[in-house]
Amino acid sequence: MSAPLPQHTDDTNDSDAADLAALGKSWAPPQAVDTSPEVSDVIATMPWWAARGLLYIILGFVVAAFTWAWLSKIDVVIEARGKLVPEGYVKLVQAASPGTVQGVLVREGETVAQGQPLVQLDATEMRARLARLREELTASQQQLRQLMSAGPVTETLEQKSRIARLQSEIAATELGLRQTTITSPAAGVVTSLDVRGGGEVLQAGQSVASIAPADAPLMVEAHVSNRDIAFVEPGLAVKLKLDAFPYQDYGAVEGTVSEVAPDAQTDKDEGSFYKVLIKPRRRDIVAKGKTVPLRPGLALSASIITERKSVLKLLF
Repeated sequence: MSAPLPQHTDDTNDSDAADLAALGKSWAPPQAVDTSPEVSDVIATMPWWAARGLLYIILGFVVAAFTWAWLSKIDVVIEARGKLVPEGYVKLVQAASPGTVQGVLVREGETVAQGQPLVQLDATEMRARLARLREELTASQQQLRQLMSAGPVTETLEQKSRIARLQSEIAATELGLRQTTITSPAAGVVTSLDVRGGGEVLQAGQSVASIAPADAPLMVEAHVSNRDIAFVEPGLAVKLKLDAFPYQDYGAVEGTVSEVAPDAQTDKDEGSFYKVLIKPRRRDIVAKGKTVPLRPGLALSASIITERKSVLKLLF
């Protein structure tokens, strides 16, 4: 006969059940790792009224920032280079007679008085001619005196005619000699100088310099590029920053766009641009406690304000 199977007693069953129950009580599901920020932990441990107050503060800051970004305006500007020029016209200085430049006596931007020499032409030949004519005149006058005392009437008349011709040539030569010194026709500022140095040959009527009269109103001539000109129109406000007076120390001169050229111009350095005239609101600037008058030729940067946008629009 086969051996009988072992039998489990009630005591054994009760012991296993107790072990399982103890194991069930000691086991718990694994806790998730806390990866939240420290601020969240702080908020979680706050009383409800403190957490709500902090939330209101954050919301208030967001609303204030949004309101500031909506109400605050920033200038949208177009930058252009330019310079001060006299309004309307300048006096053009031309050579009255041909000649060779002996020396240039002024510089661009220099203030000059009426009649002040600008350019000196070589007058060596003119002086020699004048000296020769005067000698001939003296000799002819002496001969005339001899003929008038005892000479034929015909020769006397011829000598008188010769003297008149010499006097006329002397007057013309003296005028030519004076014209070898080219002077300023008015008090003002030399805005351009077309003669660079000695040895240059000038023709009669050739431009030598341009003078801006001292009492002429000033304008700014700015060059705006093709890509920006569509946004520029008369009436726009402008801030003028002079190179000679740094903006950080002396500020800017306010101005207004008065005219926009209808056609573009081309320059080998700047490319294609439009000429824009700007009228400054002042004719001077305060520098180191002193009022310094603005003058033609001063270079500057023009910030043309095309519109004002809120910070919010610029951000989004």
